[in-house]
Amino acid sequence: MKKLVVVALVLTVVVSSGARALDFALSAEPYGTGGLFTRPLIPGENEDVVITVRATVTGTVAGPVPCALSITDPDGSVHHYDVPLAVADGKAVGTHHWTPTHNGMVRLEAKLDPGKTIEEADETNNAATLSVPVVVPGRKPHFPWFSQRDYLRWATIWAGGFKKEDIEHWLERGVMPLAWRWGNNHPKDLDEDQFYTMYSNFGGTPGVAVDECGFYPETLDPKAKQTSFAVSKFVACQRGLQRAKKEHPDGFFLVWHSGTLYPEQAAMYRKSCTLVVVESYVNYFMPKGLYTESVFGALDMKMLPARQVDMLNATGKGPQIITSVDLRPDIFHPGEIENIIRHLRERWPEMRGFGIFGGLMPKDANAEQRRQAIAGEQFVDRLCFRYFVRPVVTFLPGSLWVTRSDKGGDFMVEAALSNIGGMDTGEIRVALLADGKRLKTVTVKRVPAGDSLLQNRVIVSVPWHPRPGNHEFEARIESAPGATVIKGRISCEYFVGQ
Repeated sequence: MKKLVVVALVLTVVVSSGARALDFALSAEPYGTGGLFTRPLIPGENEDVVITVRATVTGTVAGPVPCALSITDPDGSVHHYDVPLAVADGKAVGTHHWTPTHNGMVRLEAKLDPGKTIEEADETNNAATLSVPVVVPGRKPHFPWFSQRDYLRWATIWAGGFKKEDIEHWLERGVMPLAWRWGNNHPKDLDEDQFYTMYSNFGGTPGVAVDECGFYPETLDPKAKQTSFAVSKFVACQRGLQRAKKEHPDGFFLVWHSGTLYPEQAAMYRKSCTLVVVESYVNYFMPKGLYTESVFGALDMKMLPARQVDMLNATGKGPQIITSVDLRPDIFHPGEIENIIRHLRERWPEMRGFGIFGGLMPKDANAEQRRQAIAGEQFVDRLCFRYFVRPVVTFLPGSLWVTRSDKGGDFMVEAALSNIGGMDTGEIRVALLADGKRLKTVTVKRVPAGDSLLQNRVIVSVPWHPRPGNHEFEARIESAPGATVIKGRISCEYFVGQ
């Protein structure tokens, strides 16, 4: 069924008390406060979307304001639309309907008064452009943060307390504000009905973010350290959450899970939440409390239970599970954070996104500290796009093999190139080698994005005529414009008998 995208264009009009010259001003940056944005933030193919354009107007204008909207598809085709903006109550609003049908980067451009029929003080600030990613539906990611930040581009969820105007502000920008709520770590001994009442109150948002469920010894009070009590409180919490979700099927229920994810807990999460964020906190809290040394080992142990209970990606039978990364200003090393994300993509390619806990803004930060904190958080924000939204190509473990022909002496060397990102790739060049010598260079026109290896990989192959003995093989990515490469090289051995 073809879906419809609604494009809303909103023009704020400021009427001066004096005889000031009329001027329109439009900008798309930063996304959180700019005048060009989309809902949802990261659209999927054939998904309903609202695009908003909001410009500042100095002076007085009468009647509709002309606006030209152009949409450039991933294949380069351009669509032009005239959208008159009706002026009322200090705003001028127009709508346009559009349906994105192909994944890839889409370029939006809005031009106010394109024919220059309205005399203005400055004609150079009437246009804005925005690059919008359209992803395959099965690869829509989640990037939840605690508390709102208007300088980030790719955050999809805020957890916190919100005023009505904040909720409206973020919803029209495609970001989901969720009402923060206690989990089974609540300081009071709540029963199932009390948990249910708390989780049924969305506070005007689309849902709740429950912080936290599960067991960390240091999050439990002395009474809760008794195992039977801790388990019974978790069960009461989850039953209350399950009731709330059943009565609000369209609500979004996010849970931060602390400690090990046990199968019994996962079974309850299947009916109680939409998204589970497994707390890793490998950068500070685990080294501080558990003396953790192996960051990657700790991450893998946190995520392994998710694979064991088949909840790494959305299957229609329960919530999706992602993990989280903790940020602190005193131990922030950008390259180390990127290494963590690269490891998660290599080790857990099914995972759609990651959560961010904490932040880099010191308390009572001065101007320079604030600048550095914003730059650091924007770096982490860009990792969201780079490693989950755009094309992400890799050789997964076991994706290079040798096949013996039924005819006897002929063999085929084959490599599976995977795209675990949200969009199709462009051309990719892959080299296949045997015993250090190049067998063939293959140009792959496109590796599609998709839900799993059934849709998102391409097999490249080359015939091979070996001598008896042990041989070493290698496949490597030599060129991948516009894509992020995770594992660009893979090797294997194969022994050929007499």
